[in-house]
Amino acid sequence: MKKVLALLLALLMVSALAACGQDGKESSTPSSGTDNSSISGAADESQASTGDTVTIRMGGWGNFADEHEPGTVGMEEAIGVKVEFQKYPTDAAFWDNLPAQIAAKTAPEFIALSNELYLPYINDGLIIPISKYIDDGTITCWDSIGDNVKDIWTIDGEVYGIPFYQTPAVFAVNMDLWNEAGLTEADFPETWDDVLDVCRVFKDELGMTGLCFNTQEFHFTQYCLSFGGGWGLGKTIDTPENAAALQFIINAYHQGYVVTPKELGVGYDGNVVMSGDAAMSTGGTWYVNDFKKNAPDVEVKYLTIPHAEGKDDVSGTFHAPCYALLKGGAHEKEAAMAINYMMNDSHDEALIDIGYIPVNSDLFDTFKERQPELAGLVDAVSKSNGFGYPPAGKKFADALISKMEEALFNSDSTVTGSQIVKELQEEYGE
Repeated sequence: MKKVLALLLALLMVSALAACGQDGKESSTPSSGTDNSSISGAADESQASTGDTVTIRMGGWGNFADEHEPGTVGMEEAIGVKVEFQKYPTDAAFWDNLPAQIAAKTAPEFIALSNELYLPYINDGLIIPISKYIDDGTITCWDSIGDNVKDIWTIDGEVYGIPFYQTPAVFAVNMDLWNEAGLTEADFPETWDDVLDVCRVFKDELGMTGLCFNTQEFHFTQYCLSFGGGWGLGKTIDTPENAAALQFIINAYHQGYVVTPKELGVGYDGNVVMSGDAAMSTGGTWYVNDFKKNAPDVEVKYLTIPHAEGKDDVSGTFHAPCYALLKGGAHEKEAAMAINYMMNDSHDEALIDIGYIPVNSDLFDTFKERQPELAGLVDAVSKSNGFGYPPAGKKFADALISKMEEALFNSDSTVTGSQIVKELQEEYGE
């Protein structure tokens, strides 16, 4: 009787939960009745061979369990796989311990991997390709994912992860200061030259710097991409576009239009916009919840990243983290099944509530309705790109920061954007 009840429950869960990509489609509501035949087939095969639930682990840090748990509801009954969350105190602690855990076979089967400094982990073999599970039908959601995010996780013809959301960077504007300076929505900048014009207004009307620039690789990359450049995984560091982007920052700083968090004794650009020490900054959708929590009385407008003159077909970066398989997992196939299952409507709904744009374009309208503050970012998805950092990863980022801070903060410096990208290409280029 218990086995019969379990089977009935599994069938009910399979029909109610819509995992993505069945027959190349994904519905926008949990009750859509999407066909999960391939998932149930995988479940039947797994459970028929073992008769037991297979428990696997997902590794992560921060509040990752809260973000991903909605995707696991009903999984055990539907496919015979249970996910437990293995939390690490920091991302550094995770990566520092991972090689030893893989050797000892105590590492989690899969993780949520950022699309920022990920290439070294792939090159070192810690992240393994997931392509074969797309090819054999274990992972069916791939067809419903947008090309931009597919490209990020496809390297040398192999797929290394299943992206679960995409979020373009934002250009945040403190509307209290904006209004105080006598500016209107008609003055919202589209280009970086427009930003400089607005900075002049802030300087003339309020005697303040208009633009916050955080000296981190994340922010440098927004400018480079929006000038039509980008790092190209190390292949396109030394380009005129990247040189122009970095020189724009250097010039604007020395013209008195820019302030950095470091000068103000804070580490986060959002704090500068909150405190009113600058009115504009490149940032991310995490601003929304942060401002609601820490500065609820500050009105903020979220725009797409401005672009250089004549480059209206580009924007900044987008975050597109993925589910990735770790080397040496004891239940690799089951982890692939779990990843596919977690790409379901319930998970998408939870991600939309946080402010993340789904990877399936069929849900863009739902996102716009639920997140009106961020609705304009949907139009930036097709113009945005991955971070494209070279294989040197952190070393490249540290060198970029060091060279730019020298150019910004040393009043005697004659370093140019062209010199910086040339040196970085020689040191870290491919």
